[in-house]
Amino acid sequence: DTATFINPARYNVEPIGYGQASRFIARHHYLHTMPASQLCVGLFGPRTSPTHIPLVGVAVFAVPTTPNVITAHSGVLPSQGTTLARFILLDEVPGNAETHFLSRAFRTLRQSRPEIEAVVSYADPHAGHIGHIYCAASAAHRGKSKSRTLWSIGGTIIPGRTLTKIRKQERGHQPAIDRIVSLGAEPPSHGQTPAEWLASLPPTGIVTPIRHPGHYIYKFPLTRRAKARSRQLPSVPSPTMSSLPFHPSTGPDR
Repeated sequence: DTATFINPARYNVEPIGYGQASRFIARHHYLHTMPASQLCVGLFGPRTSPTHIPLVGVAVFAVPTTPNVITAHSGVLPSQGTTLARFILLDEVPGNAETHFLSRAFRTLRQSRPEIEAVVSYADPHAGHIGHIYCAASAAHRGKSKSRTLWSIGGTIIPGRTLTKIRKQERGHQPAIDRIVSLGAEPPSHGQTPAEWLASLPPTGIVTPIRHPGHYIYKFPLTRRAKARSRQLPSVPSPTMSSLPFHPSTGPDR
């Protein structure tokens, strides 16, 4: 049934502001948080009135947690790469929309940030994702990142990057602290450093440690030069749903 597939003519892809992307991510993405973005791209449509075209998908290209992941997984310099840190579409968007939006988001990225030649992205098996949308878009699978321990507070996963941001008092650490406090943690006491405050939380019992198996890593070379360098890096077979540590209870992997 062709009605179940996306009609590209009814959808627009364009850059959006941090605030608009952040509100969408907070409402619809399982992590709810925004990374340090370099460019946010939205998928809009179909038009619901003469003056309204709803936002139905968001892609966030972000500063990598460490610059060397760009060179390690794409072969280009850190300044020539970015990470696709958030990629989400509403369930109501028709089939094939993921690959359409992904390709258009990459095109928008190249137009807005022409110095960016490669994208590294991750799929989270803990959330039931293996990255088959990335495979459908011809990404190469680079393997898996190291396992690590995450925090869960009130059933909400706190990304490791958020904890690092707080410990090092990086830009955005105060909103990250406010987020954890909103989940039920006591706020930092007078004179307590952010790192000391974080260290004080596990003994209170509010933190549930969760062992994360690591993310599947994918690379997207966007230019001829990046493709040539990408070919010099080995890839491994793509994971399957049987690779997951559990069977996801949510919808299809995106």
